[in-house]
Formats: sequence, C-alpha cells, structure tokens
Amino acid sequence: MIESQSNRQISLFEAVLNNYSTLQRCLLLTCALLVMGAVLCVEQTNIASFLFSNLPLGIGLTNSFIAPLIAIVLLAISCTAYFGIICTDKLSPSSRQATSGSGILSELRLTLVFGACFGLLTAILCSLIFVIAEPHLPQAFLQYHQIFNSLDLMLIALTAVLTSALYLSVFMLPLSSLLSKLMVFENKPSKLKLTTNTIIISSIVLSLFMALSVALVTSTFSINLIVFIVIISAITASALGLLYWFVGLEASLIANLVYCLLVSYLAHIFL
Repeated sequence: MIESQSNRQISLFEAVLNNYSTLQRCLLLTCALLVMGAVLCVEQTNIASFLFSNLPLGIGLTNSFIAPLIAIVLLAISCTAYFGIICTDKLSPSSRQATSGSGILSELRLTLVFGACFGLLTAILCSLIFVIAEPHLPQAFLQYHQIFNSLDLMLIALTAVLTSALYLSVFMLPLSSLLSKLMVFENKPSKLKLTTNTIIISSIVLSLFMALSVALVTSTFSINLIVFIVIISAITASALGLLYWFVGLEASLIANLVYCLLVSYLAHIFL
C-alpha cells in the first residue's frame, strides 16, 4: 500500500490482488459485492429483525438510523475499493517466493489456524472482562443479551466479515496512509513506529465510535458502560490490527469470525 510499510507480511489474497490488473480487481470487487448482495437478500428478514425489531428479537433501531447505516456501508465500500484496487502495490520478486500448490495451502492453513487461536484468546479475554464488569453495567444495556437467543450462524458470520472490512477500510488503512505522509518529514521514519501508531490510534478511534454507537442505540449514557465498550473494542481492534500487519488479511478475518462466534455462543449459554 505505502512504501514505508511495503515490507510487512503480505497475505496470500493480497498477493493475488497484486498480480491482477486494475480491471481485474474491479471485476473481483464487483463479484464480491454481488455475492454479498445475494447473501443479504437471503438474510434480509433476519437482518431487518435484528436491526429494527424491539427486544428480545432486535436492537430496535428507528428510521432515523437508516441514513447513517447507508452512509457507513457506502463509505466502507468506497474505502475498500480504493485500497483494494487503486492503492494495491505490485510486489517485488523478492517479497514472495514462488511456491508450489501444497506450499501455498500449507501457508494458508497455518495463517488461518494462527488467526483462529488469536480470535479464541481475544474472545476469552473479553468475556472475562465482561464477567468482571457485569455488576457495574446498567441494566438498560444488559437487557440486550436477549438478542443473542435469536441470532443465527449466517448472520453472525456476515457481521464478522462486515465489521472486519469496516475497521480495516474505514479506520486503519486511511489512518495508515495519513500517518505515513505525516512521517515523511522525519529523517528516518520507522516502519515499526508507524505500524504501532496506526494500530493504537485506529483502535482508540474505533473504540470511541463503538462506545458512542452503543450509547445511542441503548439510550444509556453511563460512564461505566462507555469505559467497558472502549476497553473491549480497543482490545479487539488491536488484535485484528496486529494480525493484519504481522500475519495477513486472512488471519485477521478468521480471528474476527471466531471471536464473534464464540462471544455469541457464550452469551447465548450464560446470559
């Protein structure tokens, strides 16, 4: 993407994109959007119920939330297209050695296993934090645990993929690009410093955004709730950022998928 971070771990999917032309990337994105649109059509009843039905089926959003949701979706698609098509760098021949099919599958398997383990540990940590914080959280927020009883696997998986794309394309990658331009004025900009700053700042921004969103949806402006959401979101975002920069895109996606599935399962069982 940017020269100062061109030596980071490149995922297999990104390596494929680097070997595609701009037109091929556009076609790939179009196909991905069509597939996502088909999934949304299949799940439209569950999605509408989750968003606009009252408890215990959904979070009970009003019509005033429709415009912001559409704006966020369009922003995510635009950022994904920009960073996935226009800002995709060509890899140098030395950045990824040619490997056999079995070697690629072995590397992908290792990446997915690493991401799954990281997502599992993050979900367990966040669940423990919730257990500790539960007595101090407002009841107006805790009553939303009823929604987990009506969620299905497809909706949870869709949420995991969309939230990962939203975080990477709208928060992390734009911030990375901005910080790289600001650090040009330094004599020897450090790749590690840039990556660390990107992960920290994007995690803080996302956690504040999530805290504000939860407060608006639940109509609960509690200091304890805001602190709890900020901590949970910052931990999750940091984990996804670390995986993206140091392992690969696939690891970040599978980690968020495992995280969402496990958290939903634990909430369904114990709440």
